[in-house]
Amino acid sequence: MGSSPPARSTRRIEELVFALDALPDPAAADAARELLQLVLELHGAALARIMQTIATDAAGARLAAALAEDDAIHDVLLLHDLHPADLPARIRRAVNRLHPHLAVQGVAVQSVEVDDDRVRVRLTPSDAGRHQDANADSIHQQIEQALLAAAPDAASIDIEGLPTPIAVISAAHIPVRRRAGDTAGAPAGAP
Repeated sequence: MGSSPPARSTRRIEELVFALDALPDPAAADAARELLQLVLELHGAALARIMQTIATDAAGARLAAALAEDDAIHDVLLLHDLHPADLPARIRRAVNRLHPHLAVQGVAVQSVEVDDDRVRVRLTPSDAGRHQDANADSIHQQIEQALLAAAPDAASIDIEGLPTPIAVISAAHIPVRRRAGDTAGAPAGAP
């Protein structure tokens, strides 16, 4: 499964911005950075006016919220600090979307705290898990990716209470100590 066009574009923009540092002509690199900054400012100002215009009534506010659900629009609104939902609301929404995926892995979200721009998620084991083969690293990565996509402006994301792998021991490998005179279940010829 490939990445979305907005994600690919964002990565390519980052690559090109870093490539500016490799240009042999610092003046050309500075001019390119200034051009990029001016284009971003122009687009940001236009988007701000659009968001202000449509959010003048309840129907417009619903439209702004619906637009913010689109991945490409979501990313651009965040880039320009224009997203209609604040950090805690975006984190709550992302966690709510994660619930079913985590439950299948035997994990439930116990609590979510957002303090300024720091996020803390506490997990607990869940009885709903049927496929508990996921390890703590993959669960951590799944949660972190979802939260960063929803809130790249979070300064830190702490995930606590990740499950530790459980060693499964076959009953055939458990030594059984028999009481004197108990022959039930003993192999034929056993004392």
